[in-house]
Amino acid sequence: MMSDWYWQQSEEDRRTAIAAADRLADGLSSGWQPQEMPAPFHLRPGEGCFSQENTQVLQYLEGDGTYTHTSASGSGAIGVALVVGSMLGNHARRQRAAAEAAPRLRVVDAGRMYLTNRRFSVQGQHQWIDLWFEDIRMSSCDGASVFLTMGSIPAVALRVWPAPYHFALFRWLAHDEIIRSSAPTPPVQPRQPPAIGPGHPGGRPDGR
Repeated sequence: MMSDWYWQQSEEDRRTAIAAADRLADGLSSGWQPQEMPAPFHLRPGEGCFSQENTQVLQYLEGDGTYTHTSASGSGAIGVALVVGSMLGNHARRQRAAAEAAPRLRVVDAGRMYLTNRRFSVQGQHQWIDLWFEDIRMSSCDGASVFLTMGSIPAVALRVWPAPYHFALFRWLAHDEIIRSSAPTPPVQPRQPPAIGPGHPGGRPDGR
């Protein structure tokens, strides 16, 4: 599974991601539409794939709140020290267990994400995950992840680069909305956004 460091973004990465989303908005505003691309899975009638990138899937879940209780006994100064040390250790473990049990976004899988005009489909390391647009109640983006509040399962976050671009593409595919990550600046002439992804202009040199 891809480590968290893989998704750490520099300020330059953030600006590049926002610029990609705004180029998409410029293109959509001028009448340009993204082209479909092949997908390695069966699509439903009328469904097309418009993006594919690596992703890390997080879900808002509780953790394992169990902890190991230890005890100690003895006599004299050494015995008292052992008992006190055992009590302090148990307290610290209880606190760590409580923190671990608290609900938060937790990594559940990672793999290849395909964005179609019907769903986010993730070919994970353990399973295929389909997040159908009709099941999404709310959505947002923090610059690094696309957040999806679902109707039937706990909230999901997709770490993907560039997240603002994929969020904007999702909103256009799902709701026919054109959104920007920054203040709009009227282009001198209509511009078509470059393809975003491995091997395409506008993607990272490392293929992310």
